Amino acid sequence: MRAKTLSALFVGLALLLPARTQAGDDAVTEMKPVSVAAFKNGLAFVIKRGTARLQSGEGRIGFAPAATLGTLWVAPAGEGVSLDELVAYRYERPKSRTAQSVQELFALNVGKTVTVEYSNKEITGEILPLPEEKPEPGAAEAGAVAVPRPAGLLLLKVEGKTVALNASYVNILSFAGEPNTQVTASASLKALRFKLKGAGESADLTMGYLEKGLGWTPSYMISLKDETTAQITLQAVVVNDAEDVAGADLFFVVGVPNFRYADVPSPMALQQSLAEMIGMLSVNGRGSGGPMSNAVMAQRTSADTEYGAVGDFSTTVGELVGAPEEDLFLYSKPGVTLAKGERAAYNVFSAPVAIEHIYEWEVAASQQLDRYGNPTQQTPDTTENNVWHSLRLTNSSKFPWTSAPALVISGTKPISQDTLLYTPKGAKTNLKLTVATDVRANRQELEVARQPRVLRWNGADYDAVTVEGTLKVRNYKSKAISLHITKTVPGEVLSASDEGKSEKLAEAIRSANPTTRLTWEVTVKPGEEKVITYRYKVMVRS
Repeated sequence: MRAKTLSALFVGLALLLPARTQAGDDAVTEMKPVSVAAFKNGLAFVIKRGTARLQSGEGRIGFAPAATLGTLWVAPAGEGVSLDELVAYRYERPKSRTAQSVQELFALNVGKTVTVEYSNKEITGEILPLPEEKPEPGAAEAGAVAVPRPAGLLLLKVEGKTVALNASYVNILSFAGEPNTQVTASASLKALRFKLKGAGESADLTMGYLEKGLGWTPSYMISLKDETTAQITLQAVVVNDAEDVAGADLFFVVGVPNFRYADVPSPMALQQSLAEMIGMLSVNGRGSGGPMSNAVMAQRTSADTEYGAVGDFSTTVGELVGAPEEDLFLYSKPGVTLAKGERAAYNVFSAPVAIEHIYEWEVAASQQLDRYGNPTQQTPDTTENNVWHSLRLTNSSKFPWTSAPALVISGTKPISQDTLLYTPKGAKTNLKLTVATDVRANRQELEVARQPRVLRWNGADYDAVTVEGTLKVRNYKSKAISLHITKTVPGEVLSASDEGKSEKLAEAIRSANPTTRLTWEVTVKPGEEKVITYRYKVMVRS
């Protein structure tokens, strides 16, 4: 299927997706969803189309969508045809349902004869109407208080007498004749009416709007094949709590959308008063003027970068078409039918991936100092010497990998589950598997020198303390491991063995000590104990 870009979904609605729906006899335009762009945050942009029958250029759409502010657009097709007016309104429609209680059956069958069971006795009589509610005697007309009917009261005329019954103890046995069972009430509905200029007896319409309640969540399965390869499969689970979708093209959008007014309903959705809308706009405003001032920011849809056989679960996964659009990426699935309240899972793609087994040790930070060189309180870390067995994956597929849970399996055996972070095409990422219990690590830091009062800073004297650290790693495995070590220290690194690299981070830049990150990439042979040393100088307040 031909890929559609996101801009094609949002711009030029009149030119998009030429209408196929044939005009019916009803004047109400039937709008069918043809395209849905679903985001991971539960938002969806829906495009519908239909053919409207017009009377003097006017027509109706039999619903008002729950659109968010500024996203509802209706456009007619045809040269010289334009939308002149779009009005949202409410109307009442009779609605029939079956009676659901004894009280309702009695009310529907006043004057009819009924036989009931009451207190283990059969009673036959004529159903009487309940008395109307009346004001208390003597109450002032302006402040009249109605006498409420007793809850559950039923009245029967039995042998010339009026009998009052408690509905909770009444079982209807039979009616003399066919009883009425249908309750007729009115339902309040929403709709749209519109006027077109330059149109004849009919016109093709396209409608687009952003709504809540329809989104998708991704998940990965990574099946280990051997030491260097795996199979990665992306599955999309769609949650539809918004509206019925039938035969529409569904787009799974990867990225972080920026819809500033997603929490503000459109006035055309008839969900709030003007005062309520202004209040919500004030909450969503970012600035003293707020979006209701003359300096209204233009709303945009931009984004920032967000964060095959598979073992014995043999499945054939057809790749969905994908296309980039600005900082977003869209996977597409044609012909999706999903009713409101339903959920569905779709395999998006499956591809081989190169992997490397690595081990990661993120050494606990050294004693933290505040900007004045004083020690800060720290919570003991019981996992500071854990070495993690991880996978380093290279994204050689045609698609970026979105952030999602990733289940790692070997054959039919589950290995682990963690978060696979957003990874562009061609990039690498690490995925934690489990703590490597057969790789032991420990650390130690000692003060080896001190020079008193070498620095006068911010009105205080500081000592220069030289610290020597030792990292020990023993590999109890029967094979060599590739170990990645990270260590952060407060101060200036003087030396690091085993080709350790250091870089100063732009953190706590107003402090007397820079924040420096040390990293090592080392190989530890089977049974070997690797000893790594480093030195750094830290300024401590005298």
